[in-house]
Amino acid sequence: MSNKALEPTVIVSKHHFLSGALLLALMTGLPLPVLASELPEIPMTAARWQTNGDVAFEQDKAKQNILVIKQGYAELKDRNFSNGTIEFDTKFVGSRITGITFRQHGDTADALYFRPSPDCSVSDECIQYMPTAHHVFEWDLYGQYQTHAPIHPGAWNHIKLVVSGGRMNVFVNGASSPTLAVGTLLGGFPDGSIRLHGPASYANLKIVPNKTEGLSAEALGDPAKTDPRYISHWLASAPFVMPSRMDAKLQENTGIDPVYASAPTESATWKPVSPDPGGLINVTRWYGAAQTGSSITGIWLKTTIVSDHAQVKHVDIGWTREVWIFVNGKLVFANKNLYGIEGASKEPDGRLSLTNGAFDLPLRKGDNQIVVALDDNFGGGVQHFGWGLEMRLANADGIGQMDGRDALAHVLSTP
Repeated sequence: MSNKALEPTVIVSKHHFLSGALLLALMTGLPLPVLASELPEIPMTAARWQTNGDVAFEQDKAKQNILVIKQGYAELKDRNFSNGTIEFDTKFVGSRITGITFRQHGDTADALYFRPSPDCSVSDECIQYMPTAHHVFEWDLYGQYQTHAPIHPGAWNHIKLVVSGGRMNVFVNGASSPTLAVGTLLGGFPDGSIRLHGPASYANLKIVPNKTEGLSAEALGDPAKTDPRYISHWLASAPFVMPSRMDAKLQENTGIDPVYASAPTESATWKPVSPDPGGLINVTRWYGAAQTGSSITGIWLKTTIVSDHAQVKHVDIGWTREVWIFVNGKLVFANKNLYGIEGASKEPDGRLSLTNGAFDLPLRKGDNQIVVALDDNFGGGVQHFGWGLEMRLANADGIGQMDGRDALAHVLSTP
């Protein structure tokens, strides 16, 4: 008898076996059988990964397959991840920064970053979530999503991400409660690819779609969205090269103070930009680093506040890196928040926060134009970790703001 004649019998036998196994599981409460094609573990072999940079596939002494990324990243092929659980083991290279990005589309993604220093158990900079845009890791803009973690330097660490809609919980080395809980994922896409970044080694990667452990898919609400104290309706110019000079005291290249008259007047150069949660105007999301060589990149922002009488409002401000604020053509505030530069780095640690600074905003009765020059001055242009601005009034008594469309119409109608 030919092999072809046996094929129907073999297929029927497999079907009967699976049906029987399913029936037994349902009757006894045993776990449902899993087909080999549904096993969640992802092989750490070249056939499953698209690499960029110095990446190798090796085996350890126990013949375990390991993905070794010295520089760059490896992107999992033919796998679209939306919600579920991602688990893997990783070994870091000293205290060098590395991580995983998911829901990746081009250069935009959600990211979990590791800074594996020896004091990770007490350092709030050990792990952090942030969105990425234009290949920029925006960790200076999202300090609220960083914390300490029980990382083992020089040894393997087990990482578990539970992703559900707009939220994520991260568990490190078997923690029973989340090491990091992210209430609002900001990457911008509901699904996408997965990348592992170097320098680090990775093993035992498992992905279980839709296993979310009861984590709500609804992102946490944004109190700033309905809080009229936040100045959130802005127009932005195109980026430009900020004139700069060497500051003798700081020993750092800094922006030359811009003048109000140098702001664009043509209406075509302005466009509305919407805020991230917390009233954050994330310039990185809109323009990236916008860097040209080692030059400093700047941008203009403006908005209109309508006051029912002449008054002064106290304002808390967070920003990176250098800022100049004009009200009705007059400079009212200028300061620097340069990461790692003694004497020019604001608390907390040169990152954006409403604790960075404060000033008084003089308002006249009627329309008041607020114009801001902001630059992305970071270490001579060698790297960037996000630039942006947020401003919150002490109170909103007697004032109103123009939303983006009204503000743009106001610009178009102004001579």
